[in-house]
Amino acid sequence: MTIRDGNVIDPDVEARIQAELDKIERAHGVEIILAVESGSRAWGFPSPDSDYDVRFLYVRPAEAYLSVMPRRDVIERPIDATLDMNGWDLRKAMQLLARSNAVLIEWLTSPIRYRDTGALPTELLGLAVACADIAALAYHYDRLARRSFDSVLAGMDNVRLKTYCYALRAALALGWLRTHGTPPPMDLPELLRGLDLSAAVTGTVEALVARKATALEAATTKSLAELDALIGAALSVPAPRPALLDRVETVARLDAAFAGIILGRLGAAKQ
Repeated sequence: MTIRDGNVIDPDVEARIQAELDKIERAHGVEIILAVESGSRAWGFPSPDSDYDVRFLYVRPAEAYLSVMPRRDVIERPIDATLDMNGWDLRKAMQLLARSNAVLIEWLTSPIRYRDTGALPTELLGLAVACADIAALAYHYDRLARRSFDSVLAGMDNVRLKTYCYALRAALALGWLRTHGTPPPMDLPELLRGLDLSAAVTGTVEALVARKATALEAATTKSLAELDALIGAALSVPAPRPALLDRVETVARLDAAFAGIILGRLGAAKQ
């Protein structure tokens, strides 16, 4: 096993991931600028049988963005028991930034990075933070927390550990947004460090994560009063669907950034 940013990554799986990323670049004629882990491993609560959820952002040759007809902006690989891989084109990513897409922001902040070209992902993260609509992010995490917490309440003494962790992470992300007013980190350890929680709650969370680390994905637990109270409190504060905002300035900023990226790559290719 290898450890990256405190996360255990099977070296054989990582070698396969790198080989798949190379194949994607050759088959589609793209450059992968960022490839990260996006599932429970990056969230900080994997199980021994958790698969690897690899997500990536790619850029086509600059001339491809000058075509009359739009090209497909998603690349997907067949899913198997170990590996789930797909990625988005740079233009699609920037369109999603204009909508404060929480999933994309999580990719950009993932603690497990298989590929990172440095400057461009850093620029995208800066744009994501600058353009983020906190109300839209709160609505996203509220929906996630409610769906999982409904399952927790329905299960009571037979709740999947995975479901508890999903509800907990989303509820803590809501707490982060309300406390800091900035996009939350994607992983549970960072969320815990950034919030003022009681020792009892922190201990219960750590025990839950430790148990999940040795249990299979289907493992269950009895209802945990401390976590139910924490999640319930987060959801007691309404997070309504945000009103449509005037994003003209945001789109203009992203248009300028996108044009600068593509024109810069076009100029570099001609040198």
